[in-house]
Amino acid sequence: MKGSRLTATFAAVFVIAGISCGPSETLPQPNDAGTPDDAGDECPGHGLCAPGPKEPWRGPVLLWTGPEAHAPPCPASANFELYSGHADPDGPPCGVCTCAPATSSCPSPTILTAAAASCAGDGSGVTHTSFDAPASWDGTCTDMNAIPAGKLCGGVPCVQSVTIAPLTLTLSGCVPINEPPKSPPHWKTFARACTNSGILRDCGSHASLCAPPNPGPDFKTCVHYAGNPSKLTCPSAYPDKHVFHPGPDPLCSACACEAPTGGSCTRWISLFQNGTCGAPH
Repeated sequence: MKGSRLTATFAAVFVIAGISCGPSETLPQPNDAGTPDDAGDECPGHGLCAPGPKEPWRGPVLLWTGPEAHAPPCPASANFELYSGHADPDGPPCGVCTCAPATSSCPSPTILTAAAASCAGDGSGVTHTSFDAPASWDGTCTDMNAIPAGKLCGGVPCVQSVTIAPLTLTLSGCVPINEPPKSPPHWKTFARACTNSGILRDCGSHASLCAPPNPGPDFKTCVHYAGNPSKLTCPSAYPDKHVFHPGPDPLCSACACEAPTGGSCTRWISLFQNGTCGAPH
């Protein structure tokens, strides 16, 4: 009955070249790639060669992260803002999703049948006598539909074996309980991705692309993808992953709970020779 809650239905994933998040000049270069020194002739605006991402990744682009109040505009070398988003909320951005306890019911069976034979198999040629309990039976002693003591069926006692209907276990509960956040989340980290589509072209080989010139260490050269971050493996040239959520408000899925599982029940049924439940059969 575990609760299920996604913090965002869509997220932007940015992966940064180099574990240390160095500037584009420190990008590991694939075979045949251009270098910062010779890229100027191939990449407009003095762009730099960077490893090209494979589908579904896009880029390279320039990424800035930090407090939103300190976010700079896109630099002149990549003056088009491709994306902005947030990360690191100071509390659960979608509130808290929990599940009510599971419940179960296992009523006593009410269908009982006596056979005029000992465990008569398919019952061929054997007389069967019903002595069902009341429909709302609570398990207490009752003589409703009782078979009279000594009653014969075809010359033999009517009650020599008894068949009882199987138990039925019903599971319910696990109702989702959504506790919304007490206040809108405050995001500690802001992200801005910038590009200049005019310089996203092959650079030296099809294995590398022209990346926007990096104006300084505050911007990192990244590739990006919009979707579920848990289903992607980062490209080897861009191993440092960051996940951001679009806009100031998180996109939260509905609070949901899994169906209850497990559970068991046991019932004892006693048969008596009289209507006072004083002498077990």
